[in-house]
Amino acid sequence: FMRVLARFIPVKKDVQKNKLNSRVEKLNFAFKMYDLDDDDMISREELINILHMMVGDNISDEQLASIADRTLQDVDLDKDAFISREEFLKAMENVDVEQQMSIRFLN
Repeated sequence: FMRVLARFIPVKKDVQKNKLNSRVEKLNFAFKMYDLDDDDMISREELINILHMMVGDNISDEQLASIADRTLQDVDLDKDAFISREEFLKAMENVDVEQQMSIRFLN
């Protein structure tokens, strides 16, 4: 539990790097959250499952499928119907993961 929480510690520029909350570790952690069957690929079904966990019944199954299909269309560069780790990392290049995947803890 503590190792998972450590990934969300904000990255501070003036402090020694922490392996658990580096950009690379945060991205690998995010990828693993989507890769439910741990095969190093994110499938359409895995996307739909994660999206459903995130939004519950607030969005219809058809809308979830549409979001998953659009995500695959945009991110799946080799068009094999899966998102590889490399494709995921490429899609996340311009995302401020250090900020987005940080939680301020009380001192």
